[in-house]
Amino acid sequence: MRSETGIGAYPLKSTIESILDNSTDEQKAEFLRQINESGNANEIIAELANIIKERATLSRIQGVSDIVGTGGDSKNTINVSTAAAFVVSAMGVKIAKHGNFGATSNKGSADFLKFLRYNFEMDQAALVKRISDSSFAFILAPRFNDSFAKFAKARKMIPAKTAFNYLGPITNPADPDVLMLGVTHEEISRLYMEYILVNNKRGCVIYSEDGMDEVSPYSNTNVVLISEGKASKMVINPEEIIGEKIGIEHISSSEPETSFKLTVKGLEGTDTNAARFIAINAALSLVINGKFVDMEEAYRSALETISSGLVKQHMQKVMEVASDV
Repeated sequence: MRSETGIGAYPLKSTIESILDNSTDEQKAEFLRQINESGNANEIIAELANIIKERATLSRIQGVSDIVGTGGDSKNTINVSTAAAFVVSAMGVKIAKHGNFGATSNKGSADFLKFLRYNFEMDQAALVKRISDSSFAFILAPRFNDSFAKFAKARKMIPAKTAFNYLGPITNPADPDVLMLGVTHEEISRLYMEYILVNNKRGCVIYSEDGMDEVSPYSNTNVVLISEGKASKMVINPEEIIGEKIGIEHISSSEPETSFKLTVKGLEGTDTNAARFIAINAALSLVINGKFVDMEEAYRSALETISSGLVKQHMQKVMEVASDV
C-alpha cells in the first residue's frame, strides 16, 4: 500500500522522489534519521525500495538466488555471505549477489570483491553472460542505481544503520527468485518476511541469538523458511552441524585486509575454522535452493567442495569471466 502521509507535509512517494532528486547531502542524512525515528519505518523503506528498483539500469534474470545480510552487527566477521555465494555457485546455484562498499567501514561485500580485483563494470548482456558462464555475478548497488550513490555521503554522516542497510536485500535489480536474508534481530525480519511472501518468492530470513546476521558458528540461529506462500520456523544449532562451536576470535578481524585474507583462506580450505563458518552458511542456501533436504548433508557437501579445491578454481573462473567484458 502506498501511503499519502509520508515524512513531512507531502505524500510519501513525492517526498522520497524529491529527496532523491533535489536535496543536499545534509537533507538526505536528515531524511535517513527521520526514517530511523519513524513509527512506520517498514512502510517508508518498502516505498523507497519500489522507487529504487524502478530506477535500476539492470533488469530481472530468472532463476537466480542471493545471499545477503543487512550488515552492521559489529562482529567483524569475515565476508561470509559473499564467500558462501562463491561456494553455492560452484555447486550449481546461479547467484546474482547484490552489495555495496561498507558505509561505516571498509569491509563491505564490494570491498572484498575489490580486494579480489573483480570487474564491477557490466551491462545487462554482460550480467547475463556472467551468470551463464560462471553462475555468479556481483551487482554493485551504486553502479547500477544512482539512488545508492546519491546517498553515499549521507550514510557516512550517520554512525548507525540506516534504511539503506535494509534496502540492499530487496532492491537487487536481478530480482532473485530465492533469497537468504540475514538480519540482526527478529523485529527487522518482518520487513523481509513480508517482502518474500508478497512477491511470491522462496527463501529464508535468519537472525542469530548472538546478534549475528549470518548463520552463527557458536550460537543458535533462528530461521524463518518461506515457500509457496507459507512460513515455518527452525533453529540451527551449530554444534549439531559442525560438531563443535567456533569462537568468534577464529573468524573475525577488525582489519579489512586481514579479514579478506582470512575469507580467501576459508574459501581455499587452508583455514579450517573459516571454511566451516562459510560452509554452514552455504548449506542453508543450498537447502532453500532445493539442492539438499537437510542441513547436515548440505554442510558436508559444501565443506567437501571447499576442501577439494573446486571453490578456489571456481573463484578463478568467476574473475576470468568478469574480466572478459
